[in-house]
Amino acid sequence: MEKANIKSYDTSPKIRYAWVDYAKFFSIFLVVSYHIPHRADGYVGELLSLLRMPAFFMIAGFLFNTNKFHSLSYFLKHRSIQLLIPYISFFTFFYISWLLFGRDWIGGNELDIPLWKPLMEFAYGTPVTIIAPYWFICCLFSMQIIYYLLIRQFPKPIVIIIVSICPLLHCIPWTSYLPWNLSAALLYIPFYAFSNMNKDFIQSLTSKHILGAIIAFCITLVCIRYGNYSNMIFKNIQIVICGLLVMPIYTIFIKAFSHLKIDKAVSFIGKNTIIILALQNYIIGCFKLYFKSIIEYGGYATNIILTLLTIIICCLPIKLINSYVPFLVGRGPYFEKKLNKTKT
Repeated sequence: MEKANIKSYDTSPKIRYAWVDYAKFFSIFLVVSYHIPHRADGYVGELLSLLRMPAFFMIAGFLFNTNKFHSLSYFLKHRSIQLLIPYISFFTFFYISWLLFGRDWIGGNELDIPLWKPLMEFAYGTPVTIIAPYWFICCLFSMQIIYYLLIRQFPKPIVIIIVSICPLLHCIPWTSYLPWNLSAALLYIPFYAFSNMNKDFIQSLTSKHILGAIIAFCITLVCIRYGNYSNMIFKNIQIVICGLLVMPIYTIFIKAFSHLKIDKAVSFIGKNTIIILALQNYIIGCFKLYFKSIIEYGGYATNIILTLLTIIICCLPIKLINSYVPFLVGRGPYFEKKLNKTKT
């Protein structure tokens, strides 16, 4: 039986897929939209929920190359720089701001929260008070460690069995208390593993496969209509199965949309989703504070407009960070030097 833990170190240049930038753009759009009032509900809302976080994890899995990391220590250093440096940087900035400018700013009501609580949340990987969307960063970090260890030690069939069982483990009540969003990692790791193991299939999806994608999409609609949401096991199984079934048509749509030739703007957003994740809640908080009437009487169209506006507003701090303080997000010569030194 062929093992997945190939020991050779891949030094080939990183391949960039244009459609992936569009996928990242749509994924961050769905995430921001979810945090703004008047989000979609019903069938549309259920479908979007099957895309929002699963799509992010599938993109990450598609881009992950196990053979790029010649050792566990290099892998941990690389992922720490890419994920934990932004986690530490943005938490520190917003925590200090939270202390200095008032714990009830932008309409919050956090005066009763002990000063130490955000620090405990930060250490536990659930920074709800200060930078809630970064649960995803902690979850992805945990998930990548789990998957890296599995794929390096076991044959692929065994890995598939293990990651298929993980969503069932998520149903065990005590897993919700695990640190660093390990519980969510157990639920979403099938998306990461599937896309990583089926890169050729995902890359080959085109309009020629639209019939099969539509059939899978229709099956998803039926599952949503008749799904059992009262049973946690059935719900998690449905999330995984329906999430995987809806991905082909989503991928084909993304690839078709990528022909609009707005690569520069989309690529800019796609490369900086980690910054948008950090800033979005504070921008949305300002909207809620200063545009109450618009948000109160608006509808889904207002949601879309405010989502686009939030992403546009993020562009200026993104440029400033990338130009002057790239080390805040694990970029720049210093970190490149650290990683290159570890390679050798």
